[in-house]
Amino acid sequence: MTLRPLQHTQTQPGEIAMPFAPSVVLNNGQQCIAQHYLRYQHTLDSITQIASQIEFDQHTPIFAGQDHSGLYIQVGLIGRENYDRSNTLRPHKLVYGRKWRIDSDTPTSEIIQTIFIAIKKAREHEVRELLTLRNRAGKTSAALSNHHDLPLMAQQRDQLLRTTQAIADPVASIRQQLAELRFAQRQIELVSVEQRTNQSYLIDLQLGEAPLARKLEGDFSEFDQLAITLILRHDQLHQLAYALMDELIAHSDRHVAEQFRFQGYPRFSRSNDLMAIANLSMQTRPYARDMANKSFERIFRASNYDVDASRAPALGMDKLGQKNRQLIDGFTELLGHLPQGYLQASSTHPAKTA
Repeated sequence: MTLRPLQHTQTQPGEIAMPFAPSVVLNNGQQCIAQHYLRYQHTLDSITQIASQIEFDQHTPIFAGQDHSGLYIQVGLIGRENYDRSNTLRPHKLVYGRKWRIDSDTPTSEIIQTIFIAIKKAREHEVRELLTLRNRAGKTSAALSNHHDLPLMAQQRDQLLRTTQAIADPVASIRQQLAELRFAQRQIELVSVEQRTNQSYLIDLQLGEAPLARKLEGDFSEFDQLAITLILRHDQLHQLAYALMDELIAHSDRHVAEQFRFQGYPRFSRSNDLMAIANLSMQTRPYARDMANKSFERIFRASNYDVDASRAPALGMDKLGQKNRQLIDGFTELLGHLPQGYLQASSTHPAKTA
């Protein structure tokens, strides 16, 4: 019998079925070809079409583009100037996150997940700017933002590292730290502190009322009256601001997970049934059946090899290349694809067998 490649109806642009790719019939009777049996040849047009099927909110435009470095996704945020803390209404401002590079052979699902992560990280950038610290002189800084001079901080490390100090009154320490902090110009109220038997403290906080101008603007309303619970050991009480930031970012991430939609489906929502997802995944992976077709098995394994090989970066001969070569040399019988140029470098600088 002559084998013929199955005709695959593309559900997304940029997807092509491997020759002889088998299909599966799902429990609900629907037939499909699993994504791991597809090859991807994405273009700006296909990435644009994928991005257009994503919904989040009216303040977060998603852009797809191409420049001399290749394809990319970029998220914008329409909001207010975080560093303007006046009592007046602030105009809207459009800012942009970093460009997230997309290889043309990136699976469609990974492109969707990249956009999901890009939205989370763009919002995290804003959240980090909204938590402010006031010093004794009454001046305010977003100490946990991403805009600090890291090389300068490394030079000033002796001035920046905290010395361990005993805390005689934990509740007083917590109150003092909270008095110095604001989130989006809101006070952070201490609701209760409970000492646990293992020398840890259960700390209940709540974001206070925003100034009138901030209420009228309505930005980041998902943080209104937010209740937060922290658990800190006695020797971690000085880390309260860090723990608070962790919870604020986690709340933002959860908001994205619940609101993000692809073709109307909330992929990352916790309303999904994990067992149902697992069962669907297992239905699309009858590898023992599929690898029995030797013609397809050769194509499948060769395709996977080529994709993995294309991901391997160039090692380089500079200081970073030497550092990475020494790191890799520390492992024997290392599986996977070695960086391009590694074997040549190893012949010049003999190392362990890899």
